[in-house]
Amino acid sequence: MSRSFLLLLIDLIIPPRNTALVVRELILADMGQRMLSESEHGGILPYHDPDVRALVWEVKYYANKRAVQLCAAVLAEQLLAVAAETLGTPLLIPIPMHPTRRRERGHNQTEILCEAALPILQQHTSATAALFDYAPWALARVRHTPQQQGLPEYHRRKNVRLSMLAPDPALVRGKICVVVDDVTTTGATFTEATRALKKAGACRVVCIALAQS
Repeated sequence: MSRSFLLLLIDLIIPPRNTALVVRELILADMGQRMLSESEHGGILPYHDPDVRALVWEVKYYANKRAVQLCAAVLAEQLLAVAAETLGTPLLIPIPMHPTRRRERGHNQTEILCEAALPILQQHTSATAALFDYAPWALARVRHTPQQQGLPEYHRRKNVRLSMLAPDPALVRGKICVVVDDVTTTGATFTEATRALKKAGACRVVCIALAQS
């Protein structure tokens, strides 16, 4: 039984989501480079592109493996650029999710993206040392805030204010911290993450988003 026939049979039994179908075609057609070249934000994917929204949606809500791998490849390119301009080994920190929301969703998409990007990064260096120290617990959400999507800029900033902290200041003190999120709009989440890390003693905070809304 061929793989294409098996896939068709599975689709007939369990109809796939529209966004999953988009992701399937994007990967088969190798659309990642097209979206990257069309981005107006220096390597950040344009969220207004329906294909990009499908990718992000599949990662955020379903941890779709194909979507994760494509997004991780794009994220790795951004991280490689940061590593090339940074001395030492920065901390790689995914934007944290409050435990309540994590239980609801079942995963934190920014952690999944970082963890998928790390092996890609290692393939791009001949050194045995890692380019980044992965630190998923360097930041924590201490307030369960409403989702940012759909909120105006003022309310976004108010919504996330004082919502994060660095629970172990010794981990980030004097370090360069590279913070990763899936989508940025006003930058409010990154501003709050930077505040928390700087308060704990981080010497520099670099913020990277997969997509720009």
